[in-house]
Amino acid sequence: MIQLALDYRDTVDLLQHKLVNYIRLNQPLNNNIRYKARFVINSAQGILFNFVEFSDAYKAKYISPDFEGYCKKFIEFLKPLLVDFLQEIRYGGHTFKVTIRFGGDKFEKIFTVLNKSPEHGGWE
Repeated sequence: MIQLALDYRDTVDLLQHKLVNYIRLNQPLNNNIRYKARFVINSAQGILFNFVEFSDAYKAKYISPDFEGYCKKFIEFLKPLLVDFLQEIRYGGHTFKVTIRFGGDKFEKIFTVLNKSPEHGGWE
């Protein structure tokens, strides 16, 4: 049986849905982000996070003191979801561009996530 590869653009909505649900399942994030669909916007060009959607108390405690440090930790928090997503769509790897906006500040990171499942030469 021939298996066709998905075009990444065909998976954008799936990743958007997974990102929003991942946030909803994390109680501290869920409690401090009012509009999840505005907080994360996924497109074929990249993933955009709008940190202005966090509650004022959360921003003051976690983001404002070290915006760049928080961004790096937040991206690390997302990586297991991205690996799971790649396994689901049967991709061996993908380069993601994440942009995080917070008022006038902007953080961007481009990184590659590899699917290490056995069918892609890795291990579980």
